[in-house]
Amino acid sequence: TGCEFMDQVPFKDVYFTSILRDETGKKLSKSLGNSPDPIELFHEFGTDAVRFGIMLMAPQGLDVLFSKDRLEIGRNFMNKLWNACRFIEMNLDAEFKRDKEVDNLELDLPDKWILSRLTKMVKDYNLQLERFHFNEAAKIIYEFTWNDFCDWYVEIAKIRFYGENESKSNIVKSVSLKCIRTVLTLLHPFAPFITEELWKHFSIQGASDLIVSSWIYKENMTDPIAEEDMLFLKELITSIRSIRSRMNVSPGRRSDLFIRCTMEQSDFLNLHEDLVKSLAKVENISSGTDIVKPKQSATSVVTGMEIYIPLQGLVDLEEEKRRMTKRISEIDRLLGAINSKLSNENFLNRAPENVIDKEKSNLEKLNEELEKITSNLDMLK
Repeated sequence: TGCEFMDQVPFKDVYFTSILRDETGKKLSKSLGNSPDPIELFHEFGTDAVRFGIMLMAPQGLDVLFSKDRLEIGRNFMNKLWNACRFIEMNLDAEFKRDKEVDNLELDLPDKWILSRLTKMVKDYNLQLERFHFNEAAKIIYEFTWNDFCDWYVEIAKIRFYGENESKSNIVKSVSLKCIRTVLTLLHPFAPFITEELWKHFSIQGASDLIVSSWIYKENMTDPIAEEDMLFLKELITSIRSIRSRMNVSPGRRSDLFIRCTMEQSDFLNLHEDLVKSLAKVENISSGTDIVKPKQSATSVVTGMEIYIPLQGLVDLEEEKRRMTKRISEIDRLLGAINSKLSNENFLNRAPENVIDKEKSNLEKLNEELEKITSNLDMLK
């Protein structure tokens, strides 16, 4: 009819959706009784969470093995986005001008980094939509929002919001608004209800509803140097957090940090010392080429740097030694039992394949845990 009456082709592309199957591979069917009621799912997880969760588990060209448990990812993502937006809004006072362009601001490293990551996300997201790889597009916006924005930039924003420098606080507010508006616009096709509701709180005064707002095809804030520098800091902070977690250091206790590194790295760390101290719960930082490992220190190597965290005073060393020794004994006992099973031909011949695979998986996990605990125990000696 389009060609007949309008003298033009009505559409060029046809998209065939995936077939939904249950976890055993059977096609969802009311007659088989394995098809969930969408309305019940909406009530349990939320409409946007169901939409987004299904898109995440729907790779192009493959059938979807549907599982209610996987919809938890969608619900958790919507909660994460809502809470991050709520936190930012709580810190936007009435006098703050919401229409500032970030291009005209004096940005610090974290601001340049998140805007560069935003630029990459917008580009990659649109590319996947153009290719009809909807699940890949969902993953891209999920990873940026959860990992880059919520887990890192919002944590950095807290430092600025609660600091005394009003200028830096206002810059973070403007950058956060830029990120939130972009995410809401691009996420809208997947999650129309929560994004439209949040848009009312973050759009510029007089702006149209999100559903009729202009699409965002590209941003021009790429900064490879900022991304490289921020990656360096993220790896350092993550390593420090990992040591503290492994050594059972209380979250409320601040540690000293010693770093053996080049002078160039030391100068860079001094420049961003406040960021490391806040995000890694560090009291004092000493860095340079002549740093000597303190006694009873946890150690790690990050991007060519040796980092040391003295444990004396942070944890009860004798109690930690007893705890680790006890756990090593437990793991040795469990490993003995698993190895006994896996070396038993009768067990291998008669046990279901999934049971054997589970035992092998447990063996691998226990060996990894044993290696880590043994390494941690050596640090305390």
